[in-house]
Amino acid sequence: MLRAVSLFLLLGLYLYAGKFVVVANAESPIDRLTQSQVRMLYLKKKRFWGDTRLVVLNLPPQNALRKRFEHNVLKMDAEQWEAYWAKQHYMGHRPPYRVESVKSMLLFIKKVKGAVGYLPKKRVGAGVKIIYEGPSS
Repeated sequence: MLRAVSLFLLLGLYLYAGKFVVVANAESPIDRLTQSQVRMLYLKKKRFWGDTRLVVLNLPPQNALRKRFEHNVLKMDAEQWEAYWAKQHYMGHRPPYRVESVKSMLLFIKKVKGAVGYLPKKRVGAGVKIIYEGPSS
């Protein structure tokens, strides 16, 4: 019973998050990415695009959009994400920078050429460009 309630609540979070996109600064050399390429950026397996250093952004762990992004793009849950970065920490690597809100993410991406992050599609505007579209729910 508890498992069914948890699943229902999690599904509600995904549906609430709506359609999401991955965006970059409008001046970024990145045009379009595949799901696999986005995953590589977030796992920090690709740190540069040409000569541009990438600054990958993430929302707080409890954020509904982040949970949906992790599930649909990274193919990980929160525990797998934490375990991955715990291991990477000992190899001297740091996880993506965390910003506290979609608004903060959008402002950061507009100001930093190498910045990449995910947003609800309805929040995309001037100063950023869509480089990946997440699945509809």
